[in-house]
Amino acid sequence: MKRRAVQLLFVSFLLVLALGAGLWAEEAQEVPEVQEEEEKILVPDFALQSAEGEIVRLSDFRGKVVVLNFWATWCPYCVMELPELQALHEELQERGDAVILLLDQIDGEWETVESGTAYLAEQGITIPNLMDYGLVAYGIFQIPGLPTTVVIDAEGYLCDYAIGMVTKDMVLKMIEGAK
Repeated sequence: MKRRAVQLLFVSFLLVLALGAGLWAEEAQEVPEVQEEEEKILVPDFALQSAEGEIVRLSDFRGKVVVLNFWATWCPYCVMELPELQALHEELQERGDAVILLLDQIDGEWETVESGTAYLAEQGITIPNLMDYGLVAYGIFQIPGLPTTVVIDAEGYLCDYAIGMVTKDMVLKMIEGAK
């Protein structure tokens, strides 16, 4: 009796194995679908207040590539990349085809309007600094951490992004890819 049970168990195992191999072979023969070009993502228009109290909208820059750099003074990599971003900002002002905007991540405790504004002034950073209370960083882009840099093409579509510290050359390549 035990022998018969073992034989049935063994035959059942072989049937399951054969059935699984047959299904696997069927799946392996399927031709993968050709993926169409990725859909572009239109970035919703937003308005943030600058350090000077001016309301700045993304749509104010339609026709130019826009670089958004999410930062805070407490983030060491954010402050390390600022001099290169400043050099790029000056170059882009001369060219006129792209703009960099800093989006200071204000939480009222670790980062305040005053701390961000004072730091930029001390360092001689003249890139426009917008106060983001999470609306853009987390509400629109859902950034995972600081610093994060986002590039939007001249028509307002998301083109590229970098999580972590960037260099002037990296951002220039991202801008060229957005054209």
